[in-house]
Amino acid sequence: MNLSQAIVEICKKEGIKDAFGIPGAGCNAFYDALKDAKDEIHHITMRHEECCVHAADGYYRASGRMALAICTSGPGATNFTTGIYTANIDSIPLIAITGQAVRAQLGKDAFQCVDMVDIARPVAKHVVCLTDPKTAVDEVIKAFKLAKSGKPGPVLIDFPLDMQKVEVDFDPDSYEPVKVENPKASPAAIKAAMDMLLAAEKPVILMGGGVILAEADKELVEFAEIMNIPVVITYMAKGGIASNHPLYAGMPGIQCGNPVGNKVFSESDVVLAIGNRFTDRHTGAINVYTEGKKFIHINVERSEVGKIFNPDLGIVADAKDAIDQLLAAAKALGQQKGADRVAGIPALRAELARKVDHDCVPINPHRVFGEINKCFDDDTMYTTGCGITQIWSGQLQEINKPRKYMPSGGAGCLGWDIPGAIGAMVATGCKDKCVCLMGDFGFTFHVQEIATAATAGVPLIVCIVNNAYLGLIRQNQKFAYDYEYGVAMPENQGIMDYVKVAEGFNCEAERVFKPEDIAGAFERAKASKKPYVIDIVCEPQAHCSMGNDILHVREFNAE
Repeated sequence: MNLSQAIVEICKKEGIKDAFGIPGAGCNAFYDALKDAKDEIHHITMRHEECCVHAADGYYRASGRMALAICTSGPGATNFTTGIYTANIDSIPLIAITGQAVRAQLGKDAFQCVDMVDIARPVAKHVVCLTDPKTAVDEVIKAFKLAKSGKPGPVLIDFPLDMQKVEVDFDPDSYEPVKVENPKASPAAIKAAMDMLLAAEKPVILMGGGVILAEADKELVEFAEIMNIPVVITYMAKGGIASNHPLYAGMPGIQCGNPVGNKVFSESDVVLAIGNRFTDRHTGAINVYTEGKKFIHINVERSEVGKIFNPDLGIVADAKDAIDQLLAAAKALGQQKGADRVAGIPALRAELARKVDHDCVPINPHRVFGEINKCFDDDTMYTTGCGITQIWSGQLQEINKPRKYMPSGGAGCLGWDIPGAIGAMVATGCKDKCVCLMGDFGFTFHVQEIATAATAGVPLIVCIVNNAYLGLIRQNQKFAYDYEYGVAMPENQGIMDYVKVAEGFNCEAERVFKPEDIAGAFERAKASKKPYVIDIVCEPQAHCSMGNDILHVREFNAE
């Protein structure tokens, strides 16, 4: 068989069920093999190459299963770069395949021939250009292993056109899916962690997104319950513990954080941090963040431990393994009383909760998220890209299940939301709706993908929080630099008609002006069999709260 056929067979053995791509001359030989597997690998043709990767990214976030992203060479391949970067920084594994010129034209400025290995290497977990028929199959197998192992991430396979048709020696019947073995925590390290927690007066657990990726959120919550320790989360772990759980103490941070999260975290003396990166939007000024605390940091990737600051105890281990061992140790101890503050956490949450029932016109954006919390059930999925809408969403939304809240985290990628939602809904068989949360400016980044959703029968919901501004950038200009320039977009609440845009792409849509009409729009969107766009006209001057309690925007900017 040829190499394209071999790769398709490997994909089938590795459990790939869906692919998001755009055919082109540089990858048509691969598509020739893919068409023969159409009953086993479902293909959706996207409208922009970047969105192929975003869809595969959202697919994994929702399901824990990998998908393919495919495109042609040249500008198609370079458009993959933002998607690769977004997936990589958020630790999302996927296989991306880009077409390429024939090997004889590499490095000779041939038509649509670009060095994808050098371009993508800094933003991918691994990149390889297949040039040797003798090693190509092994390189593809290695790609699957690297994508899944350790800190997971995207692997890009650059595939020259002549290599797509070259004959290789491969027996699919003898192929076994790659097995991944991640590092395990030593019993001594687990004992040391338990000793630190037991000696603490006010311990706290910091759940990172890696806990959800490792499918260990339930075990970590059970550990917290036995130890009676409050749980705070990073933004990427939203939904890892129910928002109404008696031990849920919010989200610390300078951007998506909330007052209760910052208060509980700042008053803690020992932090058990698992599956997180201590990223800047979470920590703010490191000296403020770490003051008066001891840290236990557990991460599967060795380079993450000590990268931002040195923890008092660093453990390189798979989150699931480490949490299972911690849980076993906790069960051996038996139920713990916990610190005096634990019982008061639900009341503290209520006391420090932000107001979301504003009834003003234009609509206060907080009201939008208050209505979302009331109108959608716990199985609803959400995607969001970047900007002030993402921050309002992170601060105000109540998410009670893992793999339901899917943001572009480290990249903060405008335009991620709609293709990410397509991938998420395809991965779950469109069983539950996915709501794309974005601003009016962000909507236009990859609006063309609502046409993909309409064509593919993916009835996602787009919620536009239309404040007619580059809201977060305006806020940064105003408060950090004392000016405003180039950020006002009043036309977005006037002559720009997003309802007509949506209807032109065979979607349904409506515009909302009054807060009491939001719930009805959401109900109509839930009942629709088509993608549904809701343009909610909001107060242009509304700000988001940042730097609550311990983490101040001025300190962050000073870093």
